[in-house]
Amino acid sequence: MYSVKVLGPRLTHLLLRKTFFEHFCAGESSQDILPKMRELQKYNVGGILDYAAEAKDGELPETVKPIDEEETVGAPLSSRSYDYESEALCDARAQIFRVAVRGVKDTIPDGFAAIKLSGLGNPVLLERMSTCLAEVCRLYKRLAHEDINPNENYYMIDRSFKIDLETFKTGWLKMFEGKSEDELKAMFDAMDDNHDGYISYLEWSSGVKLSEINEMVRGCKHQGRLFQAALNEEEVKLYRNMLKRVQGILDLAQELGVRVMIDAEWTDIQPAIDHITIFMQRIYNKGELPIVFNTYQTYLKGMPTRVQRDLDRSRREGWRFGAKLVRGAYMVSERQKASQRGLESPICETYEETEENFHQAIDCILAHGEDKTEASPGGAAAEVLVASHNRHSVERTIQKMTEMGVAQDRVGFGQLMGMADHLTYTLARYGYRSYKYVPYGPVDEVVPYLIRRTQENSSILGSPSVQEERQMLGRELLRRLRPIA
Repeated sequence: MYSVKVLGPRLTHLLLRKTFFEHFCAGESSQDILPKMRELQKYNVGGILDYAAEAKDGELPETVKPIDEEETVGAPLSSRSYDYESEALCDARAQIFRVAVRGVKDTIPDGFAAIKLSGLGNPVLLERMSTCLAEVCRLYKRLAHEDINPNENYYMIDRSFKIDLETFKTGWLKMFEGKSEDELKAMFDAMDDNHDGYISYLEWSSGVKLSEINEMVRGCKHQGRLFQAALNEEEVKLYRNMLKRVQGILDLAQELGVRVMIDAEWTDIQPAIDHITIFMQRIYNKGELPIVFNTYQTYLKGMPTRVQRDLDRSRREGWRFGAKLVRGAYMVSERQKASQRGLESPICETYEETEENFHQAIDCILAHGEDKTEASPGGAAAEVLVASHNRHSVERTIQKMTEMGVAQDRVGFGQLMGMADHLTYTLARYGYRSYKYVPYGPVDEVVPYLIRRTQENSSILGSPSVQEERQMLGRELLRRLRPIA
């Protein structure tokens, strides 16, 4: 950081603490935040407790060192080694997240704990996993003899079609060797869950396991992108270690009845985060209380389609859908990366397009009501937390809830600490589930979070919601300065 070089670490630390940190964060430890959580509870406002230390978008840990490429599956793109200092750090953060889960239970039982998977696994590994998942998605298109754009955004890849047995066998034998037609039929039948003679993308993505791609690509006729993207044995081991950390947190959350939000992060690692989150929802969202909530950033193109796909997945697989909807927090860096790489930006071009995505995604979830013909948890109504500082979006959601007969206990509203208090407390006063996002952590480690808050604020200063809040602050300031008659 530039200020550290100029002012030194102590003064920089003090300035951050007295400005951005104290405005947007509740403290450095789980004990520091207790007064803030209890203050919220007095006004019937829930808390979303978040240890906000995170990896910085685009920065690799110092402990990840380049190595020479080897003739092993996954080596060409896996040209980095992972040392276990970063693994120890991830173990320590897992313990911090477990403390946060207990903190929610002890201070504000109706709240949430938020976790970041970039804190529980090496971001380089998450990026490798995301690359592999994208290639598995493209393989589905190749099997159907569809044209492939290797640079197409992962979330924009068409998945709407189905594949029959003959198409599957023909496509597979063009790219792989080592399986007989009988083995391919058995493979197809195992994925064809509803036995209609076709496999959909949902069936395909559920049937192909990330940890098994390495074995699958050994039969590749050409060592192309899929072969290169497959995780090697060390990476599969690290992936399983990360799953154990996440499951340790969620086991505790389930035991204590605390809901956990898994935060969205930048697009280079988001496919891996989504993959792990859905894996966990299959395990922990089988009961009356959905424990795991995924986060959807609606500034990404095509996001309503993805939300609907996951709603359909939850009903088909028999688990309860829980989500947090946000507009997004990495807009500046995502556009910069896309420009540097010569790729189409994954971000909507205008605020209005993002808002339309946001509202469409809300409507999809509100429409996903209880299915009384489905006895499994997948028949339950979907739950959503609408994270927005925009009064119009909040009022629109409430209006839609009324029109569609949606119960208040299915929908929550959330705002960041230090922002849009007029919305948070008004919603709570009228009986809606209202939450403040309460970040905490060491000042130095939450700098990426604080930077993103600053960038978000600078990018939305012209929005109607911010102009409205400025007017309200101005009126209140005049009221306080006016002489008493």
